[in-house]
Amino acid sequence: MTRKEVTGIRDLTFSSWIRKKLPDSSTGFSVSDLDFILWNWKTNKVMMLEIKTRNSIPRAGQKIMWQNINQWIKNGIDDDWTYLGFNLIQFENTNFNDGKCFLNYKEIKEKELINFLSL
Repeated sequence: MTRKEVTGIRDLTFSSWIRKKLPDSSTGFSVSDLDFILWNWKTNKVMMLEIKTRNSIPRAGQKIMWQNINQWIKNGIDDDWTYLGFNLIQFENTNFNDGKCFLNYKEIKEKELINFLSL
């Protein structure tokens, strides 16, 4: 059974700590969070997801990081697993009820996204 969300509130304490205590991006250091990793241990499929709302787009540094991680995983994933890539979900506003949704820059309906993410 899928566990329910406990708080519904994102704690930004650690994010703030990283920004204050770790090297500045001018040193080449870069940090980005990852929204979701989906995997099915019965079908041996895995994918990563980044979610953007209000028509926001990934920053250049995020895109470069994702492209690198995507390539590194493709090059090294076990033969019996299927890696389905690093995927971007963008909402025109916040969800399906208040606007359009895009998967990797292409509009997608909720049922289609459910099918895609169900592995």
